[in-house]
Amino acid sequence: MMKNKPFMIWAGALLFLVMIVFSYNVGKRSETIIIPSREENVQKNRPFQVKTIYRLPKADQLLGWSSSDSVVGFLKGDETPERATHRLQRLSSPYEKAENLKGIESNTSNLKMSPNGKSIAGVTVSSNKASMKLISLANGKKTEIASFTSSTEVYVQDVSWSNNSRYVCYLVIDAAKDGHATIHVFDTDSGTLKTYPLEDFAEKDSLTGVNISENGRGLLLTVLQKSWQKESILMGTISGNHINIQNKRQSSLGEPVWLNNDQFVFLGIGETLYEYDCRNGELSALLEKVATFTFSNDRKKIAYSLHDKDSLYAGKLQGKNILYEEPVYHGTIPSETEIYWSPDGNSLLVNAQSQHSSMESASARFFDNQAYIIAFK
Repeated sequence: MMKNKPFMIWAGALLFLVMIVFSYNVGKRSETIIIPSREENVQKNRPFQVKTIYRLPKADQLLGWSSSDSVVGFLKGDETPERATHRLQRLSSPYEKAENLKGIESNTSNLKMSPNGKSIAGVTVSSNKASMKLISLANGKKTEIASFTSSTEVYVQDVSWSNNSRYVCYLVIDAAKDGHATIHVFDTDSGTLKTYPLEDFAEKDSLTGVNISENGRGLLLTVLQKSWQKESILMGTISGNHINIQNKRQSSLGEPVWLNNDQFVFLGIGETLYEYDCRNGELSALLEKVATFTFSNDRKKIAYSLHDKDSLYAGKLQGKNILYEEPVYHGTIPSETEIYWSPDGNSLLVNAQSQHSSMESASARFFDNQAYIIAFK
């Protein structure tokens, strides 16, 4: 009996431990922990996942988005090989059947739609005068901004809008005065037109474009240097009834784009996309080997193509960096391609304007005036 006593003590201790462990686990629920796969995490972090690509009917001209799910332009039907009586049409999701809008005179050119998709600016030329007009997409109402009699040799060109759709800006060149140029700015809020002569503009330069900031005071003039046949950007500021032009130039390969009232982006020599800060003159490189680019209306997203890549890319602008750069369409992108972000930034309208084919890939081919819409998830 004495020999079994230690055994009984150890057995009791073991039983006691078993009871403690059992009581600790009683009532405790089992939980299943699911660890997301790496692929699922990557998918969630991709902001530009393509949902649908819509191929649009052939068009003579596309002006852009009138809303987040409709585009406006002059479309070609099977029975209308040419622009049918210049009737403007709207194409809404799923982008199959066009809706006729108000007609536009056949003698209207230089059409430019406002970023908010509500109005179109254009130049109408008749037998006795030329007029700059605004056309409402809601009701077709036409508002004449300015007119010039046929006796004056003037040319109205390079119509543009401020990004907030408040200001319409354009150039007027007077051939009778040795190409004297004035900049006209129309304020759609107040309904007032102001003209600014370019008194000290260099004779060796030829104006090719003008862009105005959202506050209506900053100007970016695109000029062609006649002696070098190179484009550059001049910065100007409206002060009273005059425009103060800075001497500093930025060499460019196309039109600049305002990011805000103090900063703009442009494609520079060497096919590098730059951001310039007017406040301190700081120049920052954003992307290299860029062929075409466009920013969303809120200036937070960018779509672009590269010279050495057969793809269309999308990314987000954060500070001086482009994030989440990823291809959203594979195929050759002609350099003349027009790209428009929808107002909500969830779709891209891509309009390839010229015939272009890729010898390397038969599938990477666009035909004359082929357009399509890329919708994101």
